[in-house]
Amino acid sequence: GLLALANSDMAMADGKLFVGNFNGFNAYDVSSGTPELVLSVVCPGGQGDLSIHGDLLFMSVEENRGRLNCGAATTEDDVVSQRFRGIRIFDISDLNAPRQIAAVQTCRGSHTHTLVPHPTDANVLYIYNSGTADVRGSAELAICTDGQPDQNPETALFSIDVIKVELNRPQDAAIVN
Repeated sequence: GLLALANSDMAMADGKLFVGNFNGFNAYDVSSGTPELVLSVVCPGGQGDLSIHGDLLFMSVEENRGRLNCGAATTEDDVVSQRFRGIRIFDISDLNAPRQIAAVQTCRGSHTHTLVPHPTDANVLYIYNSGTADVRGSAELAICTDGQPDQNPETALFSIDVIKVELNRPQDAAIVN
């Protein structure tokens, strides 16, 4: 629909403006005052909220059409082995060759996220993640359970995911709480 062309969030780093959208993200060099497109990454999945930390770009993905490999194939099946909903991590150290290095699956995807540096360990970054999509079935992602909190204290319905990223091994990022 119309949101496919909408920009959802922006992040600045080193004279570059990164603009997320529902199909990936773009980067513009804004250091000269005249924006110049320097990068476009097609990676459908919805939302596209972005954060930057050093050479890492974090992207929220919430829609069922997201795929682990950034592909565009869609299906409405309940269980899809290649479906991705959560936080993508890209290495953007080379803007000519950005690459996805991690994809942390979450039960409700990621509508928005916040980066929080560890207070005493500069090598650790936490991502606080909030999703607003329906809870996935456990057949697709085993850690997910649904229901109201008074009936299921383990429900993912109102959860906030805490993801730990060790900056020297961001590919190993994982939910810790």
